[in-house]
Amino acid sequence: MLNRVTGGHNVPLILDSKKRIRKLTLKECFLFQGFDKSFKLPKLANSHLYKQAGNSVSVPLIKKIATNIKLALDKSVS
Repeated sequence: MLNRVTGGHNVPLILDSKKRIRKLTLKECFLFQGFDKSFKLPKLANSHLYKQAGNSVSVPLIKKIATNIKLALDKSVS
């Protein structure tokens, strides 16, 4: 991934297979964070959605952490 060199913009850029720089789509940003393909983006400004995608946590990672916490709690109760 590439960062923009101009200040004040935090738009995710990527170098594609044809060596072109392009902006990641909102859907791609949420998919990278582990959201399901069927996830429907809310009707908000794109800038807010990009910010939310960047501030989100990886869904698979949180699921794994929660599973391990549950296993540890179940063991301590038994």
